[in-house]
Amino acid sequence: MSEQANNGCADGFGVRLIGCADDAALPIGVHDYAEALGCCMLVDKTMFIADVLDCDASVVVCCRPEGFGKSMNLSMLGAFLERPAVGRSGQRLFADAQIWDADGGRYRDEHACYPVISLDFSGAARRGPAVASVVRDALSGECARWLALLEAPDLARDKVRHIERVARGVASTDEVDSVLGVLIELLEMACDEQVVLLVDGYDVAWSRRASARDASDADPAGLFDRVLFDAIATARDSLRLTCLMGERPGPAEAALSLHGCSYCLTTPLSTWCDRWFGFSDAEVQALLNHAGREEYLDDAREWLEGYRFGRAYCSSPERVIGFLDRGCTAPVRADLYGYADCLSRVVVGWNLDRLSVLFDLLEAHGCAEVPLCLGTAEPDVSPDDGLWTALYLSGFLTTDMTEEPEHGDRLRSLRLPNNELRQALRLVIVEWFECAAEDIRDVDAFRDGLCHGNEDTVRRALSRILGDAGIGATDPDTPLPYHLLLQGLCFGLPGYANPASRRKCGADRWDIQVFPTGAVLDVADTIGMLGERPLITINLMYDPDVDALGLELLAVQALLDIERDGIDEIRVPRPGVGRMRWGFGFDGQHVATVCQRL
Repeated sequence: MSEQANNGCADGFGVRLIGCADDAALPIGVHDYAEALGCCMLVDKTMFIADVLDCDASVVVCCRPEGFGKSMNLSMLGAFLERPAVGRSGQRLFADAQIWDADGGRYRDEHACYPVISLDFSGAARRGPAVASVVRDALSGECARWLALLEAPDLARDKVRHIERVARGVASTDEVDSVLGVLIELLEMACDEQVVLLVDGYDVAWSRRASARDASDADPAGLFDRVLFDAIATARDSLRLTCLMGERPGPAEAALSLHGCSYCLTTPLSTWCDRWFGFSDAEVQALLNHAGREEYLDDAREWLEGYRFGRAYCSSPERVIGFLDRGCTAPVRADLYGYADCLSRVVVGWNLDRLSVLFDLLEAHGCAEVPLCLGTAEPDVSPDDGLWTALYLSGFLTTDMTEEPEHGDRLRSLRLPNNELRQALRLVIVEWFECAAEDIRDVDAFRDGLCHGNEDTVRRALSRILGDAGIGATDPDTPLPYHLLLQGLCFGLPGYANPASRRKCGADRWDIQVFPTGAVLDVADTIGMLGERPLITINLMYDPDVDALGLELLAVQALLDIERDGIDEIRVPRPGVGRMRWGFGFDGQHVATVCQRL
């Protein structure tokens, strides 16, 4: 059953598919509404237009993770509102959509009425060039698009030439910074109508992914303030509405508040517009039915569902479309590289202690209790809390605790939404520990020796990994780093599930268990898999004051404690055969190992 049904959130989801033909393809890689409608099958999200038009604020800010339909919704809004070019006046893209007849058809009064300025800054996040060049290219393209309309003789010629220079790419930096306000002014005069401003990726200057800065791009946040927010504040009544799309709400809140602009904000915690981003369970079912793949609904729920925005649970449209495109098969490693690479960039600087929380997320019902810092001014936000917020806003984590979104200091339970992200996170953890060793062959040797019961192989490989990773160098008086290292290295054991740790069960519980499993992600997880896989139980002891003999005795004692404490007194789950116990002894510089096969 879907999470919507389990939580009573499934009522009221009207579903309509719109497109050109019964066999129309899904919009893979297409973000332009008019283009997609001409050749693809779309889920009708047009009531987003109604919500925006009914909003009393002059600026609408919509924040969602990547892949949840922001660009498509923005393009759809522009297609509905924009005054058509010559020769397109009879085109009706919305005749079959919900918005056309909604509320007695009153939204048609604003259909095709306004000059629309559309700016897409998201390219800096996707392609990684300097933010200033992306801003300049976006403004240049939009100025060029409107040049033909600015030939009216009553327009100020110096302002038209300003637009021309930006369109030709020969304008000065100051001219580029101020051109948006000039374009709004001229379009209002030329069309005798207010202007609509749509901006995709408004927060790219604050994105971790847009990190490239050169001498001409020293302060991208200041650039956006001059180019975008100054123009919005100055234009005021010249704008029918402004819609900003991005992932992070903080930059818009801060800038718009500073300029005294009224705005309406929707974040993943908000209930306003919660249904118009992402695919509901009913919408996923409708797409599967249309494709003749209705028997794969449970698979789609397991791999893709689980995000909660406001009151609604949903799936990422991008991932649902990918799922359908590959024939409703579960993702393999190659399908998850994009997720894993993006997540790796967020956690690349994390130490073992921070990574341990990611371990916990992968356990059954795993979660992290943290505040979500979505406000404009958060002077007391710790780096860890900021990183959890970034993971949430980027779509790697979600929360069911969406009540009281204005309370930024409230602890919220963050969790992984679905199996797809669990597998992506597992890949990130495996890669982190493989990169921690100077020679990846040491990691392979450790895993191989652990599965085969080869004490000498495990000891030598682990000794080298300890030195490479600097374990114990910063905090030599605690066993925790050694425990976390052992647990991390056990991710990716061929034929085994993720390792389970009991370190939170109480003091001196440093045991780890790795259970055999028949469920593997893809064929890569079967490489090196044993025919008979035992239940592996690991225990460790730590004492920085022991000699060489004492170190060996620590490992033996750790092994004996497995039996004394009854740690592995459980039925070995299928397809496991037998038990293997490992004892590890650490003194801060060296390691001793002992193994017992039952």
